[in-house]
Amino acid sequence: MNRASTAFVRLLVAHGLAYPVAIAWAFGSIPLVVVHVASVVGLTLDDKEIAHRVLLLVAWPSIGSFVLEHAAGATWAFARNAARMRRLFVATTAVLLGVPVVGGGASWIWLVTRP
Repeated sequence: MNRASTAFVRLLVAHGLAYPVAIAWAFGSIPLVVVHVASVVGLTLDDKEIAHRVLLLVAWPSIGSFVLEHAAGATWAFARNAARMRRLFVATTAVLLGVPVVGGGASWIWLVTRP
């Protein structure tokens, strides 16, 4: 495989992994965002407006993680030292998936078990 096709495949891998990463951040950030919106506006708004505000705030961690995953993939795709950058890409992906799974899981447990 030549250098261009190798870079394309690596970017494709990063792009494919960016979707589950972004979804993990979206699901993981929902409890904190819900509590934040409820504390700022209270319960005076209707459900549609609260859902709109929550979705707008949940989009930011998802977009950020999506971009970071692509950036990690691009550094791996165009690196001269592919083995080192592959390790960095795998570590970045693990952190980008681990933080929302552990932190988001804990925040969901906290939200569900609140009195």
